Amino acid sequence: MSLKMNNKNTDEHILVCLSAAPSNQKIIDTAAKMANVLQARFTALYVRTGTKSEDSDKEKLEEHIRYAEMLGAEIVMTHGENIPVQIAEYARLSNVTKIVIGQSNARRNHFFGKVTLTEKLIEIVPDIDIHIIPDAVQTRPYRKRPLAWYLEKPSAKDYFLTAFIFAACTLIGLLFQKLNFTDTNIVTIYILGVLVTSIVTDGYLCSVAGSVLSVFLFCFFLTEPKMSFQTYAVGYPVTFLIMLISSVLTGALAAKLKTHAKLSAQLAFRTQILFDTDRLMQKAKGETEILDVTCTQLLRLLNRNITAYVVENGALSAGKLFSGEKECTEDFLTPEEQQTARWAYENRQRAGASTHHFPKAKCLYLAIRSGNNVYGVIGIPLQKETLDSFEYSILLSVINECALAMENAQNAMEKEKNAVLAKNEQLRADLLRAISHDLRTPLCSISGNADMLLSNSNRLDEATKHQIYTDIYDDSEWLIGVVENLLSITRLNDGRLKFKFTDQLLDEVIAESLRHISRKHDDYKIMTDCEELVLARMDVRLIIQVLVNLIDNAIKYTPAGSVICIRGTKTDGKAQISVEDNGPGIPEEMKQHIFEMFYTGKTTVADSHRSLGLGLALCHSIIEAHNGTLTLTEHEPHGCNFTFTLPLSEVTLNE
Repeated sequence: MSLKMNNKNTDEHILVCLSAAPSNQKIIDTAAKMANVLQARFTALYVRTGTKSEDSDKEKLEEHIRYAEMLGAEIVMTHGENIPVQIAEYARLSNVTKIVIGQSNARRNHFFGKVTLTEKLIEIVPDIDIHIIPDAVQTRPYRKRPLAWYLEKPSAKDYFLTAFIFAACTLIGLLFQKLNFTDTNIVTIYILGVLVTSIVTDGYLCSVAGSVLSVFLFCFFLTEPKMSFQTYAVGYPVTFLIMLISSVLTGALAAKLKTHAKLSAQLAFRTQILFDTDRLMQKAKGETEILDVTCTQLLRLLNRNITAYVVENGALSAGKLFSGEKECTEDFLTPEEQQTARWAYENRQRAGASTHHFPKAKCLYLAIRSGNNVYGVIGIPLQKETLDSFEYSILLSVINECALAMENAQNAMEKEKNAVLAKNEQLRADLLRAISHDLRTPLCSISGNADMLLSNSNRLDEATKHQIYTDIYDDSEWLIGVVENLLSITRLNDGRLKFKFTDQLLDEVIAESLRHISRKHDDYKIMTDCEELVLARMDVRLIIQVLVNLIDNAIKYTPAGSVICIRGTKTDGKAQISVEDNGPGIPEEMKQHIFEMFYTGKTTVADSHRSLGLGLALCHSIIEAHNGTLTLTEHEPHGCNFTFTLPLSEVTLNE
């Protein structure tokens, strides 16, 4: 059964308490139905007490946790000795509105009698609705085993440490007797020995055994008559009893504190893992890097080998093993294991060890999924020991965070692709607009002038005819230049433009470019200043096109009579060419866009032809392809200075 709770009401929060009791499954089921009806947030809480009874009932508890998780509960675990207090504290901090709990028959001593855990919880949180689910079928009450600590068998090392500590306490007691210390000081030494035993050994048994041993050692070695269990003092039996009770209580409390300290350290470590995972995933780029971060963190968290598979082109890639061992085998990447991982990917379900699908597999495989999208599969070896519920809950949290990070990375990639497509579409629209609008003027001029010559050639004088021929020529030259730029920039962006690099003298390239510029240059003063014998590596045809574009721009945007200077120098180990003019210059707001395709700005053009905004963009691309730079600077006192660099030739010329 699975209850799906969408559009949850954030005002309602239902908490169900987990246990290994047989009736707990019914309690979880009731809480899930209540959460579904109220559209409320649903949480299942388990309080760890650190006792051995938890291990003995582990399988039943795991079953209940899985069932709560299947019904959509968020699994939360905390630890503490006082279970009602832990439940109440979590309920207050998490804004729980309703608590669902079973009728507990377990009773604890109180000042004026005995109270059940349920009664104690009602007393602590009277402002929260508590729903008590009774057993429909009379079953034997679930009882916690009071002597569960006795089931733990200490190791030989624990026995040795216990014997050594109390032998040392006895020697110190004999020394204190020779120094005439009181029996109170000697008893304190034995109680200290019980505390040390609780710290250095595991469980309760050694502490309790040490408490009893300390009484016998004190009676046998340190009371008169020595080397016997008889005593002359009347009050010593009472002293022995008080000493035994104090030692047992001290040892038990110390063992509990040690257990809770261990649980707290474990919780702090796992919390730090989650924080580090979140921080590292935010920095990771791409699905592969995110998966590497996830597996590395899981390796730290679980101290197990991790296998990982990522989805590439709609299929699961070859597995990758993450291991903390110096020598690791590829046993977890066999064809059988990979088949199990593929099944988990295709069916979006758990598979492998501890599941009903491929239970003989060595690993438990979990899909990295967000909604209906699966981004990969994580494999956790379960050969030696299974995961406890807390580890499994954190494992799911890390995998869900990995899925979210991969989804965000994929969305960012899709957004970037869409942005490129939108930009290309905008460029296409701009090109169509420019061709349909800006090319219409010269074409209409050519068509009109040609029509006038055809219709009225006999009536026009020679001066008028010459002007018409000149206009037709200028318009056609402008169109040829535009088409050349269009073809060049299209081939350059598509990677179809072939470069033919040769070694050329700068002064010859500049001179050749001046032969290709507009006939209007007669109205301008064009000067050249080039160092001799400067060899540069270039595609001469494209560099001439760059120079023609830069010089034509200077002519187009400066008034007649302006001075245009072309300089060629060797600077900082590179060949440098600059085109300077003393025109009105370019406004500051236009400079940052001047090399963008189809950007024309609002600068007034000297003739009737508008620019398509291709020339400078083409120049910039050509120079970058030559591993050079094209920059725009101010020309003092006014005007523009376009400067580009080219690599020097490795061939040297001697004067």
